Amino acid sequence: MLTTINPSWLAQGWQKELTLKEKLFFGLLFLSIGWVLISIILQLLDPAIGVLDFGTLTVAIFGLLVGWLAVYISIWLQELLWSPFKSFRKKFVHHFNQLTSWQQCILYFSVFFLLLYAVIVAVGVVM
Repeated sequence: MLTTINPSWLAQGWQKELTLKEKLFFGLLFLSIGWVLISIILQLLDPAIGVLDFGTLTVAIFGLLVGWLAVYISIWLQELLWSPFKSFRKKFVHHFNQLTSWQQCILYFSVFFLLLYAVIVAVGVVM
């Protein structure tokens, strides 16, 4: 299927939106670069910085990097092993908009509180 490109969008600086895999890849790339460059920034701020300080401050960036990688791998595996997931994910906005407002609220708050519970359990495991 051929798609036509609207030249007025290109003239205004609009581009096609990045796919989820591209967003995850670029996010992973930026986090990796940030993780490597933070030592240089810390050395500029404090020349007497120790190895422990660098390691302590990069735990958060390394955690984001590992979390981002886990999300990317799980989405990739779901799409690879279970093909209906890919079609459902592409049409999720359409399906979500067909729900009534109270169903959308229940879904939203269920996801929110499950993520909150996961963070609390993860903090409990670390502590």
